[in-house]
Amino acid sequence: MLKNMEEVKSKITFDFVSRTLKFCAVGLFIPGFSAILLFGIQMALTKLGIECTDAWKLIWFITWVGMLLTPTFFIKYLKSENWRERRLLSRKLILFNSLEYIFIQASFGSLMSNSETLCYGSGGQNGLELGFSAWLSLPILLAFSFAFNNIWKSKE
Repeated sequence: MLKNMEEVKSKITFDFVSRTLKFCAVGLFIPGFSAILLFGIQMALTKLGIECTDAWKLIWFITWVGMLLTPTFFIKYLKSENWRERRLLSRKLILFNSLEYIFIQASFGSLMSNSETLCYGSGGQNGLELGFSAWLSLPILLAFSFAFNNIWKSKE
């Protein structure tokens, strides 16, 4: 019977897109919170003795690397045999979406602003571009979810 239960679990479909759409609905309202998190990280790095502009450059480097590696690791996870537990997969997807959302937000923010502006302000910019870049991450997360659905279906 246990073997049959495992077979049933493995046959359960998992829709990445619908779950990511729910995350995106929330993501429309949280870009300010994640921007505050990024500013908090910058302030913590500054307290550790890293100059503000260098702190932003470090944050951007880490987020660009994270933005590129996180999907790679998640796809590797999906292709492994550890993904059959539906609840665990749901948690991993939430973690992926959250990390990738912040990584894309910060990385794209680096294209819209610079560390001098974020640290010392000029031209009326005050970090608002981080909010806009977070919204840009939502369609990218959906595109990843379509790809994850295809990977999931190919494993079944």
